[in-house]
Amino acid sequence: MLQSVEPDKAKLTKADRTRARLIEVAKRLYQEHGSDHVTVRRIAAAAKIEAGSIYYHFRSREEIMRAVLESGVYGARDEVMQAIAETGPDSSPLQRLRAALAAHLKYTLREHFSSRLRAIRRLPKRLRDRHMQQEREYAAIFANLLSEAEKRGLLRDGFDLSVVRMLMLGALTWTAEWYDPEGPMTPDDVTDELMAMLTTGVFRPADQAGARTSRSALMSGPEAVVRGR
Repeated sequence: MLQSVEPDKAKLTKADRTRARLIEVAKRLYQEHGSDHVTVRRIAAAAKIEAGSIYYHFRSREEIMRAVLESGVYGARDEVMQAIAETGPDSSPLQRLRAALAAHLKYTLREHFSSRLRAIRRLPKRLRDRHMQQEREYAAIFANLLSEAEKRGLLRDGFDLSVVRMLMLGALTWTAEWYDPEGPMTPDDVTDELMAMLTTGVFRPADQAGARTSRSALMSGPEAVVRGR
């Protein structure tokens, strides 16, 4: 079970605060320079501590990287769960899904660093496997929301919900690569675009009377042109 690792601030020791500062500094450096170009010495210098002191908190550079990635998963999880709770007990599955997706996008835009996927691949297998398990537990939040919508009869038949989930999260996570905060769209606008695509689709079904509304029907329509059929 994915649990929040936010400590009780009243119980933080000096070592806890130093560790948290190192994680924040490392995250900022990864964002600015990419994880491949950030050394332990560079993190120490930016945090204004002796390089050797870092090893009191982390055994290796890889463990610092793991801690940064882990803090991202837990932070996203907390914000997504809070957003779901704020929709209220009478909200629909789609309202909860929309809130969760919006929270995921906002967190991604605020905390995104482009070297993240490369950093995961460079982790030792033990640390990488642990991180990927945490990612799966986070993704399960969205899987459960989709499953709930399916049980309520809100989804068309024939879709693989695991693929839908990965496409949703992948699309929103990649938004950090192109989104312009000075542009005309807010993160909520982007989320609404995604929800519109999910709930109504982009292309018109071949049968305008609506007799064929399954996924297979859509694939025989305009999408077939895109796919070269």
